[in-house]
Amino acid sequence: MMNDADSLPPNVGRYGESVVGGGVSFRCAACGEAAAVVRLVRAGTPVNMGPPLGEETYERDRVVVDYWLGTTSWRRLDAVRQARVEQVLTANQPDPAELRKIDWELAAYWCRDCQRCYCRDDWQKTIVWDGPFYDYTDGVCPAGYRHMIDD
Repeated sequence: MMNDADSLPPNVGRYGESVVGGGVSFRCAACGEAAAVVRLVRAGTPVNMGPPLGEETYERDRVVVDYWLGTTSWRRLDAVRQARVEQVLTANQPDPAELRKIDWELAAYWCRDCQRCYCRDDWQKTIVWDGPFYDYTDGVCPAGYRHMIDD
């Protein structure tokens, strides 16, 4: 039986690819769709954060993660970690494993067991509640490995 992953090039889902306008796209190893787009946004640059926030401008540099779990999120990092993110994003083969070492939430779409990226639709998600409050989201990748994918 052939699935979407059978027709994908071998490195899809493992390394990122530079995208027009800056940043790196990490594609899903199961279906080939975007798992996430990670980009470094300099202070003063407007960023569309999606509903309900819309366009935002920040006073400090940020790392923005688009598409993952259907929302745009950002992380403010210290200068050392920011420089490390820039090195990863400008490498010949941007490696989500390296992003995860800097801050796990920059590569929550990457399964550290099977070493592949997966989009939000291909993770089997379970939302965990602490009483009436959201606690975290657990996910099982298509290869069967369980990880926390949102906190």
